[in-house]
Amino acid sequence: MVVASVTWAATLMATGALDKGTADSAAADFKGYRFHHDMCETAKLKSFQQEYRIQESSSDNPDGYSSRQKGLDVSRCSRTLIEHGETSKTPPTTYVSTTVTWHKKSDPAPEFASEQRTWEDQKSGTYQYEVSPVDGFGDEAYLIKEERGDSLGRLMLEVRAGWMTYEMSWSWFGGGIDEDFEPPSEKTVTGWMKKDTRATLAALKKPDSKKAPGRDPGA
Repeated sequence: MVVASVTWAATLMATGALDKGTADSAAADFKGYRFHHDMCETAKLKSFQQEYRIQESSSDNPDGYSSRQKGLDVSRCSRTLIEHGETSKTPPTTYVSTTVTWHKKSDPAPEFASEQRTWEDQKSGTYQYEVSPVDGFGDEAYLIKEERGDSLGRLMLEVRAGWMTYEMSWSWFGGGIDEDFEPPSEKTVTGWMKKDTRATLAALKKPDSKKAPGRDPGA
């Protein structure tokens, strides 16, 4: 019994399985991007705000949330934007969300590109998707374009930096049925997203402004 136990322990040590539970956590590298509990405060939308105003949320329907768990931390904000000077009773609505995930137990790198490519297999008669690599952000980044018929409907900028993943998502919905609105061009929206993503990533390298709510898994 003792010999068997010693042999089994030696096997676990040799394969690395004995300390796997602590190794994953120790290996997590967020490239200096810190947890921020209020992404609505941290996420920058300066480029979008040149064209839009942010619609205020209510306490019953907040814009964002954050959560700290043993396996990962996540912080998200979703904003509703209305074009400046819009007077229609049923104006087109723009949504911009920013979601950041800090993966603490597993490296997202091996699956990140494949995860983005899955969008291309979600096409239908109405929705078409195109995934393109983007330079200049983190270790890798992708732009996902959704077309609804002949119209641009959604853009997502996905970034991975070490074990941190970031998403900025823009989506547009037309106004009233009898009104003819057109979304901004893909080039314009992509430019806004890139500028605001750079500003947000820079802000994430600064300390969080307030004590993060919820349970601290490191305590």
